Amino acid sequence: MEPWFIILISICISAVIKSIFNLLFTIIKPSYSLPPGPSTLPVISNFLWVCKFSFELEHSLRSIHAKFGPIVTLWIGFLPAIFIADRSYDRSLAHQALIQNGAIFANRPKPFVTNKILNINSAFYGPNWRLLKRNLTSEILHPSRIKSYSHARNWALKILLNCFKLQYKSGDPVYVLKHFQHVMFCLLEQLQGLGITQI
Repeated sequence: MEPWFIILISICISAVIKSIFNLLFTIIKPSYSLPPGPSTLPVISNFLWVCKFSFELEHSLRSIHAKFGPIVTLWIGFLPAIFIADRSYDRSLAHQALIQNGAIFANRPKPFVTNKILNINSAFYGPNWRLLKRNLTSEILHPSRIKSYSHARNWALKILLNCFKLQYKSGDPVYVLKHFQHVMFCLLEQLQGLGITQI
């Protein structure tokens, strides 16, 4: 047999075994209770949900909320995603969960093993995140610091305007998001060159 075929079959068998193990483990001993949601088969129905969501997200969520209530759990991949929607449109349930009890839910999933970089985007909520936030607000976003880095911001603004002008003159549509991402990358590189790394 071909080596690529053996590797592909091995990966598929491993995924199926892991899915069965996860399914049996959660049935035997759930470590936490989740809100209700549609039942899923670990690999197949997750794929079907993702395909369905990409085309009719709003309609699908409304039908799920009508069936299971204002808080539902959908398994996307192997991770649960909890969706909150208030039928009365006063948003009191979302406000209670995310504002009043925000500290309980304010965390991120565990990063991959390869992601060892700790910054404000990837740090878990807690002392490290608070320290990074304090560094960001006192060192970068402080008014005196903003004035001292104005040359880097002006440089990035010139790059952005030049990108817009070049694309406009070429007659192509101007893709704003692509240019903003490029300029933000340039600005962050410029700030790291100035010694700012803990953002």
